[in-house]
Amino acid sequence: MITPVRTAPLPRPFLVGVLLASVLLALALPALADIDVSTLRSATKGSAASKSSATAPAAKQPAAAPAQAEETPEDWYGRGLALDRPGASGDDLASASYWYQKAAQSGHTDAQVNLALLYAEGRGVAFDALEAARWYRRAAEAGDVRAQYALGLMYHLGQGLGQDYADAIRWYETAARQGDPNAMNNMAFMYGMGEGVEQSNIEAYAWFALAASRGNADAAENRDLAETEMTPEERRRARARYTQLEEQLGL
Repeated sequence: MITPVRTAPLPRPFLVGVLLASVLLALALPALADIDVSTLRSATKGSAASKSSATAPAAKQPAAAPAQAEETPEDWYGRGLALDRPGASGDDLASASYWYQKAAQSGHTDAQVNLALLYAEGRGVAFDALEAARWYRRAAEAGDVRAQYALGLMYHLGQGLGQDYADAIRWYETAARQGDPNAMNNMAFMYGMGEGVEQSNIEAYAWFALAASRGNADAAENRDLAETEMTPEERRRARARYTQLEEQLGL
């Protein structure tokens, strides 16, 4: 069985400086480990265990900047983004959550991801992992790769959602097939450990290699470690599988 070095930490967001990047060490994750579940935040415009919106803390509309009838979800998202900045006050973040939610309810995926991140971090709203998962799911089902990776991670770790390896690998693979190297690395880890899938050194190597080819340094280390634990025939088949995946994905 492959014992990879670690799964991918969470990526840095564009908007804020640093997120917690807790590391999953191979073989053992403490049962009560405090793993951050937030993920990549969007800072550009345009780019089921769930909790109903009725039970989530309601964001209050800012008194100073009422929405205009002609404004669009993109405008509301822009208002939230302008308020959601490093060093923002609690009041500004609460206002940002209002505008994000207004845009998110209209299907704006960048707003859904940023709103999920506020809930995951407890910034501007009360910390609520279930509500974070609900908004990540909305964005993930609409095709947002950041949300797909985040949802996979939440299922993998059982953070905010019941731990479910099958759902974790499903969302990791969905994101991986859109080119996300962190999802590729984490999915490879699951193949190496046999979490939610049949254990396969060959699949683990191939997905580690894909992630490494896209700049993921942890994946490169994991790939090299995996290779040392394989027979010559397994290495041949693993490299062939990597080539096959490259051709299939066309990334």
